[in-house]
Amino acid sequence: ALQTLPGTQIEGETGKLLVRGGDNNETQTFIDGMHVLNPYTTSAINSPSRGRYSTFMFSGINLASGAAPLEYGNALSAALPLETKDISPINKLGINVSSVGVGTGGTRAFEKGSASVNLEYQDLALYNKVYSGRTEAKDPYRLMSASAQLRYTPTDNSIYKIYWAYDRTDFSNYEGSDRRLFKLGEDNFYLNATYRNTTSTQWNWFVGTSFSWYRQKIDNANLANDCWEENQKEVHIKIKTMKRLSSLCKIEMGTESLINQYDDSYSLNNQNAAINAGMNSTQTAAYATLYYFPIESIKTELSVRGEYTSLNREWNLSPRLCVNYYLGNLMLSAAGGRYTQLPGYRYLANCNQLRTEVCTQYNIGAQYNYQGRFMKAEVYHKQYSHLALGNFPTFNNQQPLSSQGHGYSRGVDLFFQDAVSIKRLEYQLSYTYNDSKRKYHEYEEMTTPQYVTRHNASLVLKYTIPSMNLILGLTNRFSSGRPFHNPLRPGIMNDRVKPYNSLDFALTYLATRKIIIHASASNILARKNVFGKINGESIHASSDHFFYVGVFITLGKKAAYDVSNF
Repeated sequence: ALQTLPGTQIEGETGKLLVRGGDNNETQTFIDGMHVLNPYTTSAINSPSRGRYSTFMFSGINLASGAAPLEYGNALSAALPLETKDISPINKLGINVSSVGVGTGGTRAFEKGSASVNLEYQDLALYNKVYSGRTEAKDPYRLMSASAQLRYTPTDNSIYKIYWAYDRTDFSNYEGSDRRLFKLGEDNFYLNATYRNTTSTQWNWFVGTSFSWYRQKIDNANLANDCWEENQKEVHIKIKTMKRLSSLCKIEMGTESLINQYDDSYSLNNQNAAINAGMNSTQTAAYATLYYFPIESIKTELSVRGEYTSLNREWNLSPRLCVNYYLGNLMLSAAGGRYTQLPGYRYLANCNQLRTEVCTQYNIGAQYNYQGRFMKAEVYHKQYSHLALGNFPTFNNQQPLSSQGHGYSRGVDLFFQDAVSIKRLEYQLSYTYNDSKRKYHEYEEMTTPQYVTRHNASLVLKYTIPSMNLILGLTNRFSSGRPFHNPLRPGIMNDRVKPYNSLDFALTYLATRKIIIHASASNILARKNVFGKINGESIHASSDHFFYVGVFITLGKKAAYDVSNF
């Protein structure tokens, strides 16, 4: 769903979120304000990843695609804040059975709070027998996950939340001409605890902490009989406060620390670790934002964020300014800011002195909202500096790394949503133009990276038939061809594959007051989309199509509601 919004780019072979010419590591996810280390599960090569967290547990999803608030650090391109629901006043219990697995969960409400549990098991063994795609699996993709949340509101002005989730992923596929058995096992654990309170003096306080642990082991990763293992840990601590000082202004201040530990090892032919690298880093930051309303129609935000990184002993100071002007149903906006982020941990583990990467962003836009119709247009420019340059070392490559990379990304986003013009029909149109070039990572010259597409567009339709308890959905996504390196032409990344297009269909049916049936299918026109070329070989997704059928059953006396178990 997020990939149909303006500013995003289609990455059908991994499913991860790309925003305005940035790679997927530049968009960071936060749950209740606390950082999430790994929001995606790992999947087979050229197979879309799955999000670890059910969207139905959230009360709001707000993708900040440009000039995000400086509260969200270490996010070079965009921030994805997810807020869980504050209250769940009813008891509910449900089960679901689908073409990819089974699940159960529910919520128990009590005085001043509630507790929720969710269990899921996914296994593609049956699905692969029906439609295996291009991947030859020995052990199909399996995911076992468990999560729980406790909410407690001791007073009307305060709330405690504790959320934890664990998942285990396993699969093995035959890869390459030598048919080596690529075997992956992955563990991920996430815990956060937050407290919000409004004092008698009208100060709003927030205190939060989170812990993430991630481990991945791959046998036969690049060559037969090799082994690669990666371990990550993160602790995030955050305190912030906000108060309205007068009718003209309010102030928000906060401080946070991110403590990271990372190590990886690579061995070949069962030898001792031929490459073993690691790093420990602490980022400490403080920020302040002044919201000023000189007149009723103008809102301004002036922010500053100071940050120190222990690994490279670097200080950074980042300002941000945002101005919104309201004229009836029309809002005009302008924003600009400086954003910083550490290079990827694999790079830092092999070169601790890499500088913090920098992106300066500028946005100018307008949006109009009136009686069920919403329109938005925005022009943006991003300037990158101090990007990591070079490949991180592998068993056969000891290339040096530097922070001499740089680049830019610029373009325009357009969006239109209409829920009233045609009875029972909602539709939205989205278009993004992006011009992006970089000199970073393995790209030793200024060029457009392989994942960037210049034109991206989507059309989403949702038609409701109340007499049949039915909702029909149709989504068409398009992007221009991705660049790839053609050795028969001068330069690098000098050619493009054919454009991408996928027509997807979905159906939701309320069979009874307690049973919801949902079915969906992607790329129903059977187009063979190409995501680039390497050594003359086209990159395809592991499957041209994906279909899903799920049945969600509410147990007890409650009628069917959203499929959320939280």
